[in-house]
Amino acid sequence: MQLYKKEIEKLKKQAINTFFPNNEKMEKVLDVISKVTDLDVTVLLVGESGVGKNRIARMIHEMSKRSIHPFIEVNCGAIPESLIESELFGYEEGAFTGAKKGGKQGYFEAAGEGTLILDEIGELPMNLQVKLLSVLQNKSLMRIGGKKSVQLSCRIICATNQNLEELVNAKQFREDLYYRINIVKIIIPPLRERREEIISLIFDITKEMNKKYDMNKRFTPAMLAWIGQQEWKGNIRELRNFIEKAVITSGEDEIDFEIDGEDFEQFSEKRMKETTLQKYMESIEKEFIMRMYQKYPSSIKLAEKLNISQSTANRKIQKYIEER
Repeated sequence: MQLYKKEIEKLKKQAINTFFPNNEKMEKVLDVISKVTDLDVTVLLVGESGVGKNRIARMIHEMSKRSIHPFIEVNCGAIPESLIESELFGYEEGAFTGAKKGGKQGYFEAAGEGTLILDEIGELPMNLQVKLLSVLQNKSLMRIGGKKSVQLSCRIICATNQNLEELVNAKQFREDLYYRINIVKIIIPPLRERREEIISLIFDITKEMNKKYDMNKRFTPAMLAWIGQQEWKGNIRELRNFIEKAVITSGEDEIDFEIDGEDFEQFSEKRMKETTLQKYMESIEKEFIMRMYQKYPSSIKLAEKLNISQSTANRKIQKYIEER
C-alpha cells in the first residue's frame, strides 16, 4: 500500500508538471498542490492579478477525486452586493419580492461534491463574511427564508490578489475568517518569475485563438523570443490579450513584428529594452532548444533532428535546460 501511494504521488506530480515547465518557485507550488488535491481542506490562492489562480484551482479540482463533479467559479467582486447573498446561499420560495417559485439553489449547493472557487474573496461584504465563516465551520448553510440547514460536501478554494493581512488590520476583513481560509496558502509567483512557462502559454493561447476565430496563425521564432523577454505586468491576462490582438490584426499566417495597428508599435517601442545582439540571439536559441528538447528528450535524438554533433547538443542541453 505504501508503494502504491508513492506511485500515485509520483504520477500526480508528473501530470502536474505537464502544465508547467521546470521552475524552482513553481515546483514548490506544484508540490503543495500534489499533496492537497485529495484532502478536504480549504485552500487560499494568493497572487497578482492575472497570474492564473483560476487555472491552479481548476488543476486542483481536476487532479482530485472530485473531478467528475462540478467546478464553479464565483467572482465575489463582480456580483452586486444586493444579490450576492442569494447567489451564494440560495433562497426559498417567497423569501423576498421577486423570489423564484420553488426557490433556488445557491452556488454552494450547485457545486455538489465538486469544487467552488471564491475569487476576489477580499471583496466579500463584512456581513456575508460572518455567514461564510459559519458555512466553512459547520459544512452547512441556511437558505434565505429557509428553516432547515442544508448539508454541504463541496470543496472550497479562495483566491485573492489583495493582502488579506492588511485588510484584517484595517478592519475590512474578519480575522477569524482569514485564519479559517488560510489553512493551506499557496502563493503563485508572477509570470516574470516563471519565464519558462511563457512559450508553452503562447502556443496554448494561440491554439485557443485560432480555434475561436477559425484561423491558422503562428509566431515566428524571433517574435516568440521577444514575447518571452517581456515583463507582462498583467501576467497571463495581459499576455492573452496581446496574443488575441496579434492573431486578429496580423495580415499573415506567420506573425512577426509587422503587426497592424498603432497599439503594437507603441507597445513594442515601450517594451524594447536595451539588449545586445548576442543576448537576443541566445534567447531565440534557448526557446528553440527548449521546445525541441520537449519533443526529442535526449542528446542523440536532438543532435539527429537538428543536424548537429552530439557534443554540441549536450552543451546546449546543459546551457539552456539542466542549469535552469
